[in-house]
Order: sequence, then C-alpha cells, then structure tokens
Amino acid sequence: MKSLFYVEEDFVASLLKDYFAGNGNTAQPVKRGTNGNLGEQIARSSIDLFLVQSEDPEKLAGILEAVRQQGRKVATLVLTSHADRLSEKHRNFAHCVSLQELLESNLRWHIRLARTMRRVEEVRAHFQDAESIVILLQDDPDPDAIASGLALRQVLGRNKQTAPLGSFGRVTRPENIAMVKLLEIEIEKVTSQSLLEADRIAVVDLQPPHLANPPEQVDLVIDHHPEQFTYKSHIKDIRPGYGATSTILFEYLLCINASIPTRLATAMLYGIKSDTFSLSREVNEWDVEAFSHLYPLANQNLMRRIERPELPPAALDALSHGLKNRRIIDKVAFVHLGRVERDDLIPQMADFGLSFEGIEWAFVSGIYETNYIISIRNVGYVRAAGRVIKDAFGGIGSAGGHATMAKAIIPLSQISQAWEIEPRNIRAINRKVEQEFLRSLHSTK
Repeated sequence: MKSLFYVEEDFVASLLKDYFAGNGNTAQPVKRGTNGNLGEQIARSSIDLFLVQSEDPEKLAGILEAVRQQGRKVATLVLTSHADRLSEKHRNFAHCVSLQELLESNLRWHIRLARTMRRVEEVRAHFQDAESIVILLQDDPDPDAIASGLALRQVLGRNKQTAPLGSFGRVTRPENIAMVKLLEIEIEKVTSQSLLEADRIAVVDLQPPHLANPPEQVDLVIDHHPEQFTYKSHIKDIRPGYGATSTILFEYLLCINASIPTRLATAMLYGIKSDTFSLSREVNEWDVEAFSHLYPLANQNLMRRIERPELPPAALDALSHGLKNRRIIDKVAFVHLGRVERDDLIPQMADFGLSFEGIEWAFVSGIYETNYIISIRNVGYVRAAGRVIKDAFGGIGSAGGHATMAKAIIPLSQISQAWEIEPRNIRAINRKVEQEFLRSLHSTK
C-alpha cells in the first residue's frame, strides 16, 4: 500500500512512520502549510490512501476540498477531534476518527473504513434520485443475503415501499423461514418484467449469473463470493476474502454513522454466524470485528428461536415415520417422509440426518403437492452434493446445489413417464431414487 499523509503533530508522524514501515508499506509526507497543490500531488503519486491529521477545522476544510476537487476517489482517513465541524460534503467521503479513538482501537480497521467510505459515497450517489429500487436476493434467500438486503436499505435511507427485498423464488429452509417470521421481514416475489419497471437494481450476497432469470444489467453488486465476469453492473463491491456479505454492509453502516437497531443487528449477526459456521471457517479480522460489535446489539432469545424452529404435531408424525423406516446404505442415510404438509420439513430432516453415527450423506425425500422433493447433505469432505444430485435427477426435474447441500424437485408426472412407476406407488419410487442416487454417487468418485 502506498500512502500520502499530512500530519501536524510530530508524535503522530512518528507513530505513522513506524506503522507503515512495520507493515511493509510506503508513506510519503506532505510539507506542512502547503496544500495548494495537494490535488496534483495525489494525482502524481498514484496512492492508495491519503491520511490527514489536524485540529484546525479551517485547515482541514481546505485540504479536504483539494482532495474532493481532484476527482480521484482515494481512500481518505482524517484524524481530528473536530469532525462535527466539517461540512457534510467532506464527511461524505472521508472517514473521520479522533486520535484518542485511534490509539484505543486498530489503525488497520480505520484504514479499512476509509476505503469503504469512498465506495459508500459512490453507491449512495448512484441510488439517490431513484424512485424505485429492488434489492435482489437469491432464488432461495439465506440469512446473510436477507440481512445484507436490510442493511443496504438502511444505507440508502429507504423503506420497504421504495426499496423492497425481492427474489425469484421463496425462502424454504426452516431456520430462514423462522428468521423472516420472527424478525417480520417481507420478501417480494419478482419477475423479469417487474424488474424492468424498477429504476435501480441492487444484488446482494450473490452475482447475477447465479439467478434463475438474471437481468441483463444491474446497478450494484455486493458479494463475498469469487467474482464472476459474465455480467454488467454499474458498481461492484466484491470481497472474496470476507466470510459474509453482512460484514461488508456492517462497514457501510459504520461509514454513515448509522444506528443499528436490534432487529437489524440480530439479522446481521445470524447472517455472519450462519455463513461462517460461527466464525469457524473462511473468516477474516473484519468478520470478527463485525461479529463482536453486533453481538451485544442483537436479541439472543430471537437468535435461539431462529436456530431451533418449532415443529407442529403433523411434522413430528412425519419425522417419526421416516426415522422408523430409515435405510443406511454405503454411509448414506435414506429417510423417506412420504406426504408432508410443509416442504421445509425435508431439508430440516436432512440437516438432522447428518448427526447419525457413521454417516457421510443424508438423503431425505418427501411428497409435497404434486412434486417429489429430495434434499441431501454431506459432511463436507466427500463429493460435491450439487454435482451428484444433478447427475442423478437433473434429467427428469430441477436439481442442483452446493458442495455440502443440494435439492431436487421432480414432478410426479415426470416420474410416471420416465420410470413407468405409478405416482401412488411411493415405495417403488423411494427405491428407484435410492438406486439412482447411489449410481450417481459412485460414478462421480
């Protein structure tokens, strides 16, 4: 990282010099009292960060105006006790922190926020004049996406009427259903046509190629997954080093000094927790920072209720029937629930199935309305679940998923045509899907 800084206090200059040298970065000082050509120096230096320290509000205003007029969006960190005396146009792009706050925390964290600040400025300016905005989530929204959508709405200063959360599908996992119910979150069903009517489209926690009906172009993508390059977006904030998109949006909220109410804090904390397996995988220091900040703001009782969804008596009967008739073949637990009143029972049972001793795969099926639904889970160090299920059932229904979890939806009419099995003969269908799954599992090894 290459930095340029204007510092009035000698001990601050010494502190910064030691910090940047110790982290293998370069820092170039600006001579005091010479800020007239500061914009030119920034342009010539090709810097990543501009840091200014002063307790003179007028001096700061002149320096920040030179940076602003220069036009290049350089991350700007201001060390001062008088941030409240700066104009809004300067506070909108510069991250301000007092020297005392800096000494009590982490300089790297404030540099991170200074960088995020310029992106927030760009995002808010792009969406400012839009009358209608759609914040688009996955086709089956997960906690991180839902929480990120709520946070982005607050960053943009919108409400659910002017910036609804939207999805081509619906929430299906039991915990996610509990989340939207308990936190009173509304997610609208969108279509390709309804998206055309929106002034702006923002996509969070995924990128358009992973949508069932991706728009030709979107306005904003914020995501923590590896970047895709087969779509057009006016603004992208892709950070694959992060464990959750909620962490990125947490930085956005801090940059605009937004208060984080209990409902939003609970959603964001659960989003980070679920995507990182309680900070046990694919996390960085910023995920930990966000988690630590959000934890005391969240409602822990609601968190527990979200993580342990309630089951009605009919669901318990279906689970009891399935467990009694479970079959274990080649480290695969097959559980068939038969007809169910709620399709979310199927993935819920699949999660539970992985707790069986000696099991590597949980395969759970159920019949809901006119479809035969399959949900599978694995322990994470075997074959990719999405690939296995697509090979087994992609030819007669929709099938796919991720490395450790996947789903297939097969119309009963297709089963009758493809396999010549009567839809009423559930036992025969169950045996056939077991055979097809095991064939696919062994053929892809």
